[in-house]
Amino acid sequence: MARAPETGFYFEPVAERLALVLEGALFPTGGEWAHVGDPVEMTPDLARLEVATRWPGVDPEALEIEFQPDSAATSRES
Repeated sequence: MARAPETGFYFEPVAERLALVLEGALFPTGGEWAHVGDPVEMTPDLARLEVATRWPGVDPEALEIEFQPDSAATSRES
């Protein structure tokens, strides 16, 4: 499974999943994750709106942001 090149909000369009992933951590699932924005510069609500703008048909209010806080454990598993 791939690792995030930088900390940020990432979106997986097939399953319509939005996640906050820390640099070097594994993505929650396989698949193609697109970088949406930097959490330092973007609020969670803005990340949802950005997803809805880039992927028409996605309901920003239906998106829940996934976050796995124990990235150190995730990194050790591989």
